[in-house]
Amino acid sequence: MMKRVTLYIGVFVVMAAMAAVAQPPPGAGGFQMTPEMQRRMEEFRKWREAHKYTFQLTSTLRGLEMLDRDPKNKLTPAQAKKILAVLQPLRNKPKMTQDDAKNALKQIKAALTVNQLNALARFEAERRNRRGGPGGGPGGGPSGGMGMRPGGMGGPPGGAPGARPGAPGARPGAPGGPGGARMQMPDLSRMKDFNPFKPNPQMGPFGQRAAEYWNNFFKGLQQRASGK
Repeated sequence: MMKRVTLYIGVFVVMAAMAAVAQPPPGAGGFQMTPEMQRRMEEFRKWREAHKYTFQLTSTLRGLEMLDRDPKNKLTPAQAKKILAVLQPLRNKPKMTQDDAKNALKQIKAALTVNQLNALARFEAERRNRRGGPGGGPGGGPSGGMGMRPGGMGGPPGGAPGARPGAPGARPGAPGGPGGARMQMPDLSRMKDFNPFKPNPQMGPFGQRAAEYWNNFFKGLQQRASGK
């Protein structure tokens, strides 16, 4: 049986969530970003755009888990073998370039049927609608599949993204500490061509948990390839 784990999205995903909630409708109250936060958000936007194929690849792979919810669209062992052959070489690379991600995305989609591709497109549209923008922000995930458990994809189940109460760096009055938490933002200049399948020291425990998630994803994919 495939293992199920919870995926804790890294700080860069939390930033995407902040971008959404920090822009309330005209005349509405709410959180207002400081000039420094606005500058960092702009840096994040540019960094994310520079790695758009990496994010498209990981979004597609999460979509494969959702395909498993429908017996008509779940991956066959033959498809799983093809996808593993595409992804395994990337797991051993310290970095993932945009050409790497783009080529992998093309080959993975080529292994899928028209019905599966249409289902993936629907999943992505639903994700955008839930999050108010491109995929990658917080939110609930599929109710199972290759390496997932209910509520696992997109953020900590049952809570807002960010540091846990009492986490290092937490301060009173900010979300996640004794009344809040301070996030330590990664140095994006050192995350060029990051490989999402590997632990990233810049992401601290978030990067490690994400790496654990992908390890379980690959285990599930290998089981499917073997016919389990």
